[in-house]
Amino acid sequence: MTLSPSQRLASIEDLLLYRLGRLSSVAGAMVVRLCEGGHGITRREWAVVAQLYENGSLPPSALAERMHRDRARTSRTLSALVQKQLVLRTIPAHDRRSARVSLTPAGQQLYEALMPQVQAINSQILSALQPDEAARFDEALARLQLRAQALLVELGPDLPKANRRQGQRKEVV
Repeated sequence: MTLSPSQRLASIEDLLLYRLGRLSSVAGAMVVRLCEGGHGITRREWAVVAQLYENGSLPPSALAERMHRDRARTSRTLSALVQKQLVLRTIPAHDRRSARVSLTPAGQQLYEALMPQVQAINSQILSALQPDEAARFDEALARLQLRAQALLVELGPDLPKANRRQGQRKEVV
């Protein structure tokens, strides 16, 4: 019996995260071209626009949490979208900590123009699966997400902290 890549895990080409990253890179490149070339926004900005369209006005910290992104990066993305007049930041005079962000009418129009195009790309990719395969894939993906979240809680405290600014490997002694 021949083992599948997920059973084998013998090389980087077999690893789930590597394979998902490759899929995301190829499929994401099409979305990047739509976003940047067609609408003048980055893919990260598109994700913020979509979240705000689908969830309404949110505090920036809640938006960052919902997107699983750090607050600083989300804040920079929001600032770019405010400058492009796609997002409105509302800060009550009495409590600066209760700021909220929402889409402007231009941001809503952008979502309504871009979302069908992004949906079409997703639909074309998923057309490789039969309807029953797509349903099983969705179920498997949900289980994988839950397992990854549980594993983060289990292993997270024992994993080394990331230091992307350092950019150097630790010496192995």
